[in-house]
Amino acid sequence: MRLVERAFRTRLRDWRLLLEAAFWLVAARIALKVLPVTWIVRWIQRPLKRRQLYPAGAQDLERLRWAVTAFSRNAPLRLVCFPQALALHAMLRGRTIASEVVYGVARPCAGGLQAHAWLRIAGRIWIGGEVSPSFTVLDSWQPESSSSEKTMPD
Repeated sequence: MRLVERAFRTRLRDWRLLLEAAFWLVAARIALKVLPVTWIVRWIQRPLKRRQLYPAGAQDLERLRWAVTAFSRNAPLRLVCFPQALALHAMLRGRTIASEVVYGVARPCAGGLQAHAWLRIAGRIWIGGEVSPSFTVLDSWQPESSSSEKTMPD
């Protein structure tokens, strides 16, 4: 019942962001299952297009992060760190905001390797940052520079 109450209180703008996040999260999960990672990395590294949309501020980035994490928590399928980082990256690309997807590993006490992905904008972690300090960075990918890209909103 609480979920239904929250749904009725959610603004139309937030529903649009949730639908956008849902699309990109499912697309990212499918892409990670069926495409070689090198193709995904090439997509991440493509330069941003020279479009100017509304100027995004930190509050707008918080809403995008909220949409990705809210849908991930409540989705019927498992959407972990890598699809979340790719989905937020895609949402930011559409707003011509450059972001960096970071991939790292850690060796837990039990042995083996554990992988994790997170997303940074201008050095600040926006998603997946809660455990990232315990991981060693293996690689990171971001769009190639172009003169029109925004790096960090005010």
